[in-house]
Amino acid sequence: MTSSDFRRRAVFLDVDGTLLQDGTHLPESAVAAVRRARENGHLVLLSTGRGMAELRGRILDIGFDGAVTNGGAFAGVGDELVVSRLMTAAEVARLSAAFEARGIHWYFQSFDRMFASPGLPALLADRLERDRARHIEDALAAGADPDELEFFSVGMKTFDDEVHFSDAEIAKAVILAHDADAVADMLAELAPDFAVVSGTIPLPEGSSGEVAPRGVNKGAAILEVLAHLGVDPSDAIGIGDNWNDAEMFEVCGTAIAMGNAAPEVQALADEVTTAIDDDGIHNAFARHGLL
Repeated sequence: MTSSDFRRRAVFLDVDGTLLQDGTHLPESAVAAVRRARENGHLVLLSTGRGMAELRGRILDIGFDGAVTNGGAFAGVGDELVVSRLMTAAEVARLSAAFEARGIHWYFQSFDRMFASPGLPALLADRLERDRARHIEDALAAGADPDELEFFSVGMKTFDDEVHFSDAEIAKAVILAHDADAVADMLAELAPDFAVVSGTIPLPEGSSGEVAPRGVNKGAAILEVLAHLGVDPSDAIGIGDNWNDAEMFEVCGTAIAMGNAAPEVQALADEVTTAIDDDGIHNAFARHGLL
């Protein structure tokens, strides 16, 4: 292949369920694939619902050209922030009131901080204690690094209790509720102005999801990133496993669902790679000539 034949691709990778398994295990084949693709001249960026406060060093240490974070509220290329979609103070207050009126636990994300409802840290701690033995056993069996097994406790420590969320620049909310009817009632109230993507967060049992103003999603942010990079959307590859990847699938020229994704999510993609624990990212990269 001559230099004139080279087709530079921009790959957008989801994190949970795509790059990272059960919040702990990072397949070595995925790490190697990302690094090799970049060595070969391709661009590889994260595309995640997580904020920077939830992206641990082990993930960032892989090396990426940029990241779409907070479900599309922010996006950066190198050290440059190219997308910033913040909620207004009125929107944040409206969400907080809607959650609290229904007993829904929540945390708000800013670019690099998290602000939790009063009961959420204790709820996470209780779940961590109950599931600790099973979690460690399963994660070690899957090849996880023992140093990565404190995901939830580390996450709790990142909640900011020195600044009130009303004084921060909030981009997105994450919810957790045991009452499905309460969530349905909340959805009915917020639907005209907010989008809610259910079941995307690896949190305790019950209903979970992400809440952001309509129009804030991975796909919209990716289009802005591609324009900034001068890359045509037809040369973009999006790889994910959950409903918050739907808009990413829509805008990327090649949409790839993980083999561990639900059948309904797989149906949204152009193709399906193998599961995360079966070298899914590596196999997708190889199939498209990135390696």
